[in-house]
Amino acid sequence: MNLTTEKEQLSVFGLSYLLKTVLACIILFPAYSRLSNNSYYIRLVLPNIVIVFLLGWYLLFCLKPRTAIPVQEKESNRFLFLFISILLLYNIVCYFMNGLHNQWYWDQINYTIGFLFLLFLIFGLSQNQAEQFRLFRFFILVTVISLLCSYFLFGYGLQSLNICWDYFSRITQDYGGYSDIRNSWLYPHKSQYSLILLMTIFVVIRQRSRFSRKWMFFIVSAMLLTALYLCNTMAAFGGLALGCAGWFFDYLYQKGFRLNRYVIIGICIFAAAAALLLSWINSVRDLTTLGDRTYIWSSGIQAILENPLGVGLRFGSVPISGSNGWITDNCHNVFLNHALRYSIPAGILFTLLILLIMAYTIWTSRSFFAVGTWLGIMIILNMDYSLIPVQFPHFILLIYLIYIYKPPAEQTAGGISPAP
Repeated sequence: MNLTTEKEQLSVFGLSYLLKTVLACIILFPAYSRLSNNSYYIRLVLPNIVIVFLLGWYLLFCLKPRTAIPVQEKESNRFLFLFISILLLYNIVCYFMNGLHNQWYWDQINYTIGFLFLLFLIFGLSQNQAEQFRLFRFFILVTVISLLCSYFLFGYGLQSLNICWDYFSRITQDYGGYSDIRNSWLYPHKSQYSLILLMTIFVVIRQRSRFSRKWMFFIVSAMLLTALYLCNTMAAFGGLALGCAGWFFDYLYQKGFRLNRYVIIGICIFAAAAALLLSWINSVRDLTTLGDRTYIWSSGIQAILENPLGVGLRFGSVPISGSNGWITDNCHNVFLNHALRYSIPAGILFTLLILLIMAYTIWTSRSFFAVGTWLGIMIILNMDYSLIPVQFPHFILLIYLIYIYKPPAEQTAGGISPAP
C-alpha cells in the first residue's frame, strides 16, 4: 500500500469537494448576515467561509514547495508580487481608517478573502486539476439550476430573494416604487445580477467548445440572455455588444483579415444591431447624461472631497444629488462608493487591484475578446453599485473562467480559439 499516493488522492479529493461546494454556495446559496436589515452593511458571507476552508485545505495538504507557483512566466511573477503588495497596503490602510474613523471592518475582510481566492485560482489550481474536477460542467449545471429558479420567482412576482442567515428577504416587484419591472434574483439590486449574467455569457462564449452539442450552447445562451433582459439593465446590453465586438475582431484575426463581401456583410449587420441597441437604450435612458450619471458622479466626487477619510457607517445617509433635485444614497459607481465609504486612499488601492487584474488578464489573453469583455464589465462597474461583498466571490470565479481557464483548443494549439 502506497501511503503517499493515498494521501495525495485524499488531498485532491478534498480540494475538489471544497471547490465544488464553493461554486454551489456562490451561485445557488450566497447566504449572508447584515446590519440592521441594510444590504450596504454585509457581515458574514457563506461562500467566503467555505473559501477560507478551501484555502486552508490547500495550504495544509496540497501546497508543494516546487509547485507553489506553477506558472513561471515573468509577467505572472511580477503580477503576483505587485498584487500582494497592493493588497497588503490596502488592508493596512483600511484597518487604520476603520479603527480611526469608519468602524466597519467586514467589507475589508470579505474583499480580501475574494482577492485571495483569485490568487488560488490562478496560481494554486492547475489546468489539469480543473479538468479532472470537471469544473466547467459543474459550473454550467448549477448555473442552469439558478436560472430556472430565478425564472420561477420572477413569474411568482418577486424582484429578488436575499438569503440571510436567519430568514429569507423576499422583495416584490412593487418594492421601491420603480417604474420598470426588474429581476435581481439573489442580490439586492438588478445591476449586481446583470453583472453576473453578463460575465457568465462571456464564460459561455469563451468556453463554447466545451459543450458536447451545439444546441446545448444555444439553449444556455438563450437562457442567460432572457435573464439579462428581465433585469432591465441597459448598460449590460452595451457591455454585451462590446464583448461580441471583441469576439468578432478575434474571428477576423484568426481567419486572416481580408475585406470581402462576407466581412462587409458582417460589419453592416453588427453596425445595424449597434444602432438599434443605442436607439432602444436612448428611448429608456438619456444618453447625453448617461442616465443622470454625470450629475450623480459630480455630486459623489464632491461628497468624497468633503469626507476624504470616508463616511463609514453614515454611508447610505449621505445625500447624492442627480438632476432636477433627485436624491440618491450612493455614487452609482463601485470605485467612487469605495472611496466615499472607506477613504480616498482605500478607494484608490481597491481600484488599482481591479485594474491590475484587468491588465494581467488582458496581457495573458492577448485577444480583442479580453479587451471587449473588460470594457463591458467596466461599464457596469462605473454605472451602478454593481459589486458588493456577497457577490464578489462570484465575480472572481467568473474572471477565472473567462480569462484564466483555457478552452481545449487553446491548450493544444495556443492563441485564440476559432469561432463556431
